[in-house]
Amino acid sequence: MGKVKEFGVGLENPDVKTFIRCARLSEDLGFRTFWLPEDPLFRGGFSLASAVAATTTSIRIGLGIINSYTRHPALIAMELAALDEVAEGRAILALGASVKAHIEGQLNIPYTKPGTAVRETVEIIREFYRGEPFNYDGRLFKIRGGKFNFQPTRSTANIHLGVLGPKNLQLAGEVADGVLLSVMTSPAYAKYAIDNVKQGAASKGRSLDSFEMGAYLLISMSDDDRSARERIKPYLATMIALLPMHGIVDHPILTLAGITPDIGRRFGESLAAGKLPVEMVEDWMIDEFAIAGSPARCKEGLAKIIETGVTHPICFEIAGADPEKTIRDVHLHLMPEFL
Repeated sequence: MGKVKEFGVGLENPDVKTFIRCARLSEDLGFRTFWLPEDPLFRGGFSLASAVAATTTSIRIGLGIINSYTRHPALIAMELAALDEVAEGRAILALGASVKAHIEGQLNIPYTKPGTAVRETVEIIREFYRGEPFNYDGRLFKIRGGKFNFQPTRSTANIHLGVLGPKNLQLAGEVADGVLLSVMTSPAYAKYAIDNVKQGAASKGRSLDSFEMGAYLLISMSDDDRSARERIKPYLATMIALLPMHGIVDHPILTLAGITPDIGRRFGESLAAGKLPVEMVEDWMIDEFAIAGSPARCKEGLAKIIETGVTHPICFEIAGADPEKTIRDVHLHLMPEFL
């Protein structure tokens, strides 16, 4: 059975005390990373991460996913360096482009050249961490005389990319320290994504020996196999429907897992009409997009993901499941098998 380098935990939207409590528990049980989100109009990721950093001592603290539209790259660099100081060098940044529906549709911020925005943000953060004054003349961002007015904890930032499409996955291989694959990562999509990361690295002559292949994995585990699988259906119904609801029915994260454009449209139309399509979630979809069921079934599901090359599985919170129980279940049933 394949092995991984470490396990992580990711939470989506509990209250602050739950974030802190789960981070402490994760650290105590030997998880090595703890990931906090920043989606538009959710809790601010850097504030949450600082609270976690101040109440833990060894677990690495990941921000995933931060975008370059709601925060300017210079502001991201400032916040990251401050967090790294609080965390004593334990901070990880995962950058992504978010989605047009959030950035442009919800916030009325122009969603311009998302791939370019991610690349330039990485370059700007790297420049700030070098500590020397610099000018930057990018297609989207321009900086004159950029330099921190303090000394960062490290001379380089740990930057992962949380991206979906082939060009940005290749970009991760070119410029990042790791990749953070989205929830809904199936074995087929994981292989596709990692192949693109490798292609990007090869184009720049980069070694991936220390590169972190991370993935948010939806985990619902119980001795009652059926209840664990039923519990995850509402979340999957929403996630399968989101891209099709915005007219995207041919994305590899869907099609490689068997969600044809026709299936995707039916999910998207249902959600757009205000009806969560739970009854449309079939068992094969659960097997593709989640690790759900009895401990034995979950071991089989995780093994398939790890075989593709994922080195850093991250157990992601789902609504309806107690996150602390999930953390304990993964520690008890999965970590001994794969570490």
